[in-house]
Amino acid sequence: MTRVAIASLGIWHPPTSVDNNWFIEHYAAQGVDMSGLLNALGHKNRYLIRDSSDTTLTMSVAASNDAIQRLGCQAKDLDFIVFASQTPEYLIPSTALKIHHAIGGGERALAFDMNANCAGLLVAVEMVSRAMMANPSCQLALVVGSDYLGAHSSNAPVYHSCFAESAVAVILHKTEQGNGFIDSEFRIQTSVIDNSLFPACGLSNIHRHDVSAQVKFTPFDDDICITAASESIQLLLSRHNLVPADIKGFMFSQFSVANIRRLCEELGVDQDKALFIGDEYGYTATNSPFVALYETLERKKIVRGDFLIFWTIGAGWQSIAVLMQY
Repeated sequence: MTRVAIASLGIWHPPTSVDNNWFIEHYAAQGVDMSGLLNALGHKNRYLIRDSSDTTLTMSVAASNDAIQRLGCQAKDLDFIVFASQTPEYLIPSTALKIHHAIGGGERALAFDMNANCAGLLVAVEMVSRAMMANPSCQLALVVGSDYLGAHSSNAPVYHSCFAESAVAVILHKTEQGNGFIDSEFRIQTSVIDNSLFPACGLSNIHRHDVSAQVKFTPFDDDICITAASESIQLLLSRHNLVPADIKGFMFSQFSVANIRRLCEELGVDQDKALFIGDEYGYTATNSPFVALYETLERKKIVRGDFLIFWTIGAGWQSIAVLMQY
């Protein structure tokens, strides 16, 4: 049986790590207390772009080259290049095309951008996996996710202090080994559709001087997300005659350690199976479950053939759960 599996994973983040104290002191001077939130989320450090010209494009090119080098393939071998971001450096041309150009991709390829907010990279991997299975000529795909919300959120303390910068590149390939993408489950619940807005003024108004083009965030209770996540994961497992104990690794959104803890409790699994790396990397938005996967692999907590569950959520909100055999 032909499946689409992860062949290689590349990552890049800025060299500068900033701890909570910088943000706590920065916002305390403005009369805003961020200490309670940051401690509750479990964030301690995060990699940020500081005094450099890095962007989502440069980070993504570096991560892509890392993934290509790890696999030992050539950029000209890639049939698809897909870039997921809510803060692309360019809208015209697509950042995927800019990545294709930078890494030396081949002529017979397809490149495009997509945005599912913080669910972006997981949605892109799911969609590209299904597209590859339906396209006999597509053998190798590069899917990249990167965000740089720090450049657009200085007036939104939650975004500014919690989000971090990085890029993750996933190379997918067709395989007959039995491992790979299995199934997915989506949920949409739009009661908080306008709680995160970027640009706050709408794209058609970004050149006006009387409105803000930065992120606008209105806090909301995310309890409902965990219930929906548990239901999605349980449904996925039941469709394939699996139980939570069969899963060797859970790659969850890294926004909050408390949410990971609660989701593990709902599923009845040991939290050791759901690595939290937000204390080191911060919340890397669109690619956060794959940063967790990268660190899980680095720590040798999973091997080829293990069943994995991915889950994350994007602004608005919509969530996705994916079942995969690594």
